[in-house]
Amino acid sequence: MPVQRSQEVAEIIGTPAGWLTRNGTWMLGVLIASLTILASFYSYPTTVSGDLVLTTVDPPRQLKARRATEIQRVLVTDGEQVEAGQTLIVAKQGGAKWEHVQYLDDQLMSIDSGSADRLARLEIPPTLTLGELQDEVYTFQDRQELYRSLLARRLEKYTTPELTKLISGDEAQVRTLQREAESLQETLTLARGQLEQEVELASNGVQYTERVNAARRRVERAEEALQKNYSQLRSIRFEIEMMRNQIDAYRSGRKGSTEQAGIQLRQAYEDLLEAVATWSRDFTVTSPVTGQVVLSPSITEDSYVTEGRLMVTVFPLDAGSTLGRLDIDIRGSGRVQPGQRVVIDFPKWPALEYGSVTGVITEVGLVPVDGKVSVLIAFPDGLVTNTGFGVTAEPFLQGKATVIVDKRPLIRRLLGVG
Repeated sequence: MPVQRSQEVAEIIGTPAGWLTRNGTWMLGVLIASLTILASFYSYPTTVSGDLVLTTVDPPRQLKARRATEIQRVLVTDGEQVEAGQTLIVAKQGGAKWEHVQYLDDQLMSIDSGSADRLARLEIPPTLTLGELQDEVYTFQDRQELYRSLLARRLEKYTTPELTKLISGDEAQVRTLQREAESLQETLTLARGQLEQEVELASNGVQYTERVNAARRRVERAEEALQKNYSQLRSIRFEIEMMRNQIDAYRSGRKGSTEQAGIQLRQAYEDLLEAVATWSRDFTVTSPVTGQVVLSPSITEDSYVTEGRLMVTVFPLDAGSTLGRLDIDIRGSGRVQPGQRVVIDFPKWPALEYGSVTGVITEVGLVPVDGKVSVLIAFPDGLVTNTGFGVTAEPFLQGKATVIVDKRPLIRRLLGVG
């Protein structure tokens, strides 16, 4: 018996299938096959990114403050050419004047340190303001006097009563110098107070340049007078000590050794030389290379700088070609190799408008620093973007770099192969 269907069902069954329904299966197969073929030919790059900064083969040297300090002297002008080892900036800490330390250093370097006789004849002016170096200077001068005294047997011509009388006279002179020192200290304190007032007035816009300079000269004269007083006081006290030692030598029958005094003198010279070198290292900024200096803003005499602040940049005269220094995370850095292509975008010139610069890795650092590996990048075609724009090679220009590690077909990535 024939099956009775409703009119709606009969219409559905009796209507032929549409074109898409009839051909959909094989079209889907063709689409999948086409996408598979396309994915086999299309390569998607593996990349490693990081921050890049422009530099040169001989990079600029950025010299920073090793400690918070006030600047005593700025010995160069912005843009000036300097030699390697030249002093650029002097800190105010240390209580010494740079010119006086330089004078002392020149004197020490000009003498034959192997000859105790020549060391004994070296004259160091008592008016030098040497700050923390003064103790080493005093020690050296004491050794000089001891050597000269033993060499000439100067004190041996005096008897014990005569030496005792000389000691009494020197002790009276010490008391006089001590009173003078108190007066000189008061004068120096007053001069420094006046200088602070003049500097304050000048900072408030009052044009008292000549008065400030005059106040500074008064401070310098007061410092020199006090320093001279201290030197005289120290010398007389040491003379008293030597005379007492001579009296003890008479009593014990022992005599001082000139040879031993010469050894002590040479050692004091070496200690003083080392102290000057330490002072220069701690309180001066010197140029590591021959080049042109650029002072950081507000680096002036009497200005204050904090620890780590950039003070001056030295650009070597023959810096060589421009390079890029890229710092990448150590994780995944093993895939980065010399010869790989690098694409750089400089935020100063947006890539959408100016394009990107292409470079090539020339060197990969072996030792990570703070979890980063340093990579050097060369620019065989110069700093020219893919749109033809020439990027200016500004020192320390920053950019974003992308290293093309490799390219694998998309299908292999989707399947997780290789």
